[in-house]
Amino acid sequence: MDAKLKKSLSEVELVDLARIIEAQEKDISLIDINFDERIERILTALVQERENRLIERLIRNANFKYPMASIESLNYDARQIKKSTIKNLASMGFISNATNIIITGPTGAGKTYLACALGVEACRQKYRSFYIRMPDLLHYFEANKDSRLLVTRYRKQLCNYQLLIIDEWLNYKIAENDAKILFEILEGRAEKHPTVFVGQYPRDEWHDRLGGGTAADSIMDRIVHNAYPIPTSEANLRKLYDSKKLSKLVAEIEK
Repeated sequence: MDAKLKKSLSEVELVDLARIIEAQEKDISLIDINFDERIERILTALVQERENRLIERLIRNANFKYPMASIESLNYDARQIKKSTIKNLASMGFISNATNIIITGPTGAGKTYLACALGVEACRQKYRSFYIRMPDLLHYFEANKDSRLLVTRYRKQLCNYQLLIIDEWLNYKIAENDAKILFEILEGRAEKHPTVFVGQYPRDEWHDRLGGGTAADSIMDRIVHNAYPIPTSEANLRKLYDSKKLSKLVAEIEK
């Protein structure tokens, strides 16, 4: 490729196109390919590279606890959940239908990993997603309560994510002011974008943990009437996997 053209492509942020063309110039198998097919291959490679970069950015910005989590790596038998259920969810129909997901189970049951796997898959399908622990979410509003601009901007961000994952959901009872914050976020997302709720307590205990009263009624109304529950196994997968790692390590040491 002409050096001046290559520089020009770089200046207009088409350096990836220049790289693809150079790679094809070095591929002797493409010598006899006609112009139209050559252009099609170049553009296909360009689209794929830019899509890959977009997906990487979406995953990075989503702040997942397990950014390498994947649907393919799930142990369905250990989790005692149907593979078909997760595969159906992985089609992301629940996003287009704004159907909430509720993942509950004891500590160590793999709830967070499952939620992150769904979130990563959403990013692969180019949905803007975000993961946050409930304590961190509420702490942000408390820390910035004197700045109306920051609070409003952050609330709008949370409302606009195409998929929001709230981990450690109601693992402890919340104050009235916190309930108001949650209501504003869930009201902004209701019937527009789904939220994944990940926590230890079953939903029949949520009303009390939300403080009871009308605030709790309003929050529950925006969650449970359009939600799909995924109860996880009672087994502690963290202990199971740590035990397997330890056994493998001991076996290697004793060889």
